[in-house]
Amino acid sequence: MDTGPITDAYSEEGVETYEPDEKEKKASAYVHEQWQISESTKQSTIENTWLSLAFYTGRQWSRYNRVTKLLTQDNPPAWRVRMVLNYILPTVETLASKLVENRPGFICMPATGDDDDIDAARQCEAVLDYVWHELKMQVKMYEAMKWAAVTGSVFIKCHWDVEAGEEYEDEEEVIQDVIGYAEGEIGLDEVEVREKKRVRKKSGMPVIDVLSPLEVGWDPGAKDMDNCRWMIHSNLLHIDEVRTRWEKGQYVQPNTSYEVDEYSQQVLREFVNPSADIDQAHLDRISVLEYFERPSPRHPDGYYAIVAGGIVLEEEESLPYGRLPFICIRHNSVPGRLPGEGVVRSLIPAQKELNKSVSQRIENKNMHAQPKWRAEKGSVEKQSFTDEPGEIIFYSRTAARPPEPMPPPPMSPEHRMIEKEQIEHIQNISGVSDVTRGSAPAQTSGRAIGLLSDLDATKLAGTVRELEAAIEEMSEQILWMWREYMPIEMSIQTLGRNKVVEVFEFHAQQIKNTRVRVMPNSMLPKHPSYRREQIIQMYQVGILGDPQDPRTQMKARKMMEFGFMENVYGDESKDRNLAREEIEQMVEGKKPDVNPFDDHAVHIDQHSEFMKSIDFRLLPEDVQENFLRHMAWHYYAESQNQQGQPWWQAYVDGGMQDMPPTAGPPGMAPPEGAPPAGAGGAQPAGMTGGGTPELNQAIGTRGPGVADYEAGMQTPQ
Repeated sequence: MDTGPITDAYSEEGVETYEPDEKEKKASAYVHEQWQISESTKQSTIENTWLSLAFYTGRQWSRYNRVTKLLTQDNPPAWRVRMVLNYILPTVETLASKLVENRPGFICMPATGDDDDIDAARQCEAVLDYVWHELKMQVKMYEAMKWAAVTGSVFIKCHWDVEAGEEYEDEEEVIQDVIGYAEGEIGLDEVEVREKKRVRKKSGMPVIDVLSPLEVGWDPGAKDMDNCRWMIHSNLLHIDEVRTRWEKGQYVQPNTSYEVDEYSQQVLREFVNPSADIDQAHLDRISVLEYFERPSPRHPDGYYAIVAGGIVLEEEESLPYGRLPFICIRHNSVPGRLPGEGVVRSLIPAQKELNKSVSQRIENKNMHAQPKWRAEKGSVEKQSFTDEPGEIIFYSRTAARPPEPMPPPPMSPEHRMIEKEQIEHIQNISGVSDVTRGSAPAQTSGRAIGLLSDLDATKLAGTVRELEAAIEEMSEQILWMWREYMPIEMSIQTLGRNKVVEVFEFHAQQIKNTRVRVMPNSMLPKHPSYRREQIIQMYQVGILGDPQDPRTQMKARKMMEFGFMENVYGDESKDRNLAREEIEQMVEGKKPDVNPFDDHAVHIDQHSEFMKSIDFRLLPEDVQENFLRHMAWHYYAESQNQQGQPWWQAYVDGGMQDMPPTAGPPGMAPPEGAPPAGAGGAQPAGMTGGGTPELNQAIGTRGPGVADYEAGMQTPQ
């Protein structure tokens, strides 16, 4: 074939030839053999993929030739109608959009219950939010779910790119000169002059690739990813990239004999990149096979190889990252089989019948407009019949009857019923109803829409669970790679739940646990009108707080505006951080203020956890009393807020030196069963007794459990 200017630019002239040794030839043959095994055993997946892609892109009169393994298209007569009413495309688009409508809520599990580990886990969540934004993961997941809906499966490849990320300077020891030789253990050793030099490096970043079943090969005996022994990524790379990335890449030649099936390439490119040049052949590219194998008796640490053009570019007797870097997401999974089924394959029969019925109606309409004619032989010349309006047809007077049109038989009204049935079949099979598409019937309440939306969401629950599990695994791999390969402390900028930009310094060594969970049901699609009605109901029954409270009204308005259901419980992060700061101050003997804007319930919860610890019990007596006094003011403020009382006036008048006057409204009698003033020890001055049971438990002189501790335990040294 004529290679043209592209391959001429990469001709073998001036390129040093390379002859692989026997070991390299054996490794190359092994990788190619594994790829061929995979290709031969996934023929049904390949057929489903190509045919589903054709129907998605609107080429719905295509067939898959199992002999040539290519898509083919019939060439009907010009009068035949090949109408396509593509209901599959909007169905897939709606499914993919609904599945990634909501951004996942990450929950990083702390290594322990210590505050430091809890803070580190929260910072890991911020790192995942940062990576999710930087890698445009919402767009990638949308692409992934389209592949899954169309073909049944999509593969996510997680790896680390050392050439990505931020630039930083690092000291590196380099050889400046060799000044002589000295006697060593096994002869003369070079005497070198070394110096430290500042060099610019890249920090690296995680990379997430979305791969179709056409690009990935897998162990044919695998039922799922857990028992898959090996996998292959077939990547079509530009020859310049191959020659730049690998030392032996300079010996690799482009695909000068690359055969392009134009029709199949057109279908694929219309799905992946509609703006791509369909006439551009991949003559400047080379197929690169990246092979991963789990540890086995033959390869105790695993095996890894990259092969292109019969040359082994890279080879390791170990598995990078200690795992297969692939995650499979399936739509309509099939038990006992790794690839999924997808939704398009089950829609093809109904889509075919719809296209056929509509085409027949149009053909019938055309035949009525241009009917056939009945005429005796020799009564009229053939060329007299045209499709021109107003034409005059001359016929022989000797004919028994003049030429007359032959109207086709009328179409059965059942045709339209059949078309309507096929559309309903497509909706029922796919689970994409009018509500899911956003075209709910008129006069339908938000509650009813919500119930219908929930019913539609249950049809997607299996795929949502697959997606959530994949995101969890992907997030864990990102954190693991960040901890292992990120060389510098990163300045992470993220948008917190309260929509305030937060910036913090994060070092990879702060990651102590890489377990990640996605908040249950956070990715299930929810109709906006249903969300608004839920918010209104929660506001009316007081779940959000007192409906008459302006703060409650503001919370409801924000939730109505932005749809943040997580605001039901408020954002506790700032109050918890402030409570922890107060604990540190009080341990140091300081007396932090109790502020009107504090979330007193959060402060009480955080302080109570600390006061139950051994660290609190070992504090000096005056520091413990300071904790109790501070807690009493939080209890008092919380109680007074519930009564609508301006509690801070007593605080301003008396200050933190005294206990609050009461935990309830002024003049309220102590609750039944409350201990008398001074019970459990001398009560601080200013304490008048009474208050809530929680307060009474908290304001003992020494704190909860201290007396028992001192009586029965030895103070640790």
